[in-house]
Parts: sequence; structure tokens; C-alpha cells
Amino acid sequence: MNKSLHLLVAVAGVLFALAAGCAPASAPVSYHSLVAADPAPHVSAPQESRMALVVGPVSIPDLLKNSQIATGGTGGRYRLSEQHRWAGEVDREFARAIAEQLVRGLDTEQVSLYPAGQYLQPKLQIVLDVVAMEGELGKEAKLDVRWSLVDPKSKTALLTRRTTLAEQPADSGYDAWIEAQRRNIAKLGKEIAAAIRASR
Repeated sequence: MNKSLHLLVAVAGVLFALAAGCAPASAPVSYHSLVAADPAPHVSAPQESRMALVVGPVSIPDLLKNSQIATGGTGGRYRLSEQHRWAGEVDREFARAIAEQLVRGLDTEQVSLYPAGQYLQPKLQIVLDVVAMEGELGKEAKLDVRWSLVDPKSKTALLTRRTTLAEQPADSGYDAWIEAQRRNIAKLGKEIAAAIRASR
């Protein structure tokens, strides 16, 4: 190997080392949950409302099956974030968040996720179809859900409603947007709990 080639290899090595040292580090990934970190306290409810419930199945749009959090929706355009992802499957996360609301709203611990185990004989099933969970960061968090109260034995829908909710995020960050969606879910949970109490 001649001196020119040695020099070229040396210079290339130095340039590579400098480029590696100056390259920006990839941004860390944050994982988020729809389940409230600090759930609301139990609300006193009549003894007869303490029934066994099963939440699910929950249907979600294909877009929400991505681990990346999707925001936007205006004009059918969405943005998937590489740095902000869901901590679990969104349909299961959504079901768990609703279940926690019902535990508190109906003062019962007999709430399970679909499919219910043999140890629980649910008196009522809550089936949910998430039509949309979208909105722009810093502007709006929107939630549109069609839901039914179903008799698990006869598989008959006793009640079907559609609930559309919107909350204003506190700022333009993902944490604020997800917290606004949690507030939407809390409102939905209260509406479902009220419908269950009225059906008794």
C-alpha cells in the first residue's frame, strides 16, 4: 500500500469518527396508556347495582392498531409518531379504561375484560365500537364511540347509543392530548354507568 493510499484511509477514518460523534442521538421513545394514572375515587352506589359486568369486545379503526400514536384526522390526514407509542394494544387499553370507570361508577369489583373467565357470570356486557379517536395536538382530542348494553345469554342488545366527545388539551404535547382523551373516556364511562343504573 503506497503512502497516498495510507493517507486516504487515515483521512477517511478521521472523517467517519467525526461524523459519528456529531450525529444526533435518536430521540427516546415514550410509551403512553389510556388508563388514568390516578383514577377517581369510588362513587357510592346502591347495593343492587353491584352486578357482574364484562367489557368488550372493543372494535377500533385499523389506524389505531398501530403502536404509533395517531393524531390529526382533518381531511382524512393523520400523523403517526415514532417517538410516542401506546403501551399496549389500543382495544385492550380502551376496554380496561372503561372497566376502571365502571368499577368506580357502579361500586363493584366484578368487572372483567372480554372474554370473561369461567369464574365470572356477567349479567351485562358492554360492547364498544370506537368510530374515531383523533384530533390535533394542542387543539382538540375527539372521541366518537358507538356502544351497546348486551344480555350475554340471549346476545340481545338492550340499548345502543353513540357518544361523541371532545376535550381541549392543556398544551401542544402528546401527554396533554392523551390526558384529554382520558377525560373523554371518563365521561363515556359515566354515561355508560348511568345507563346501566337506569336499566336495573
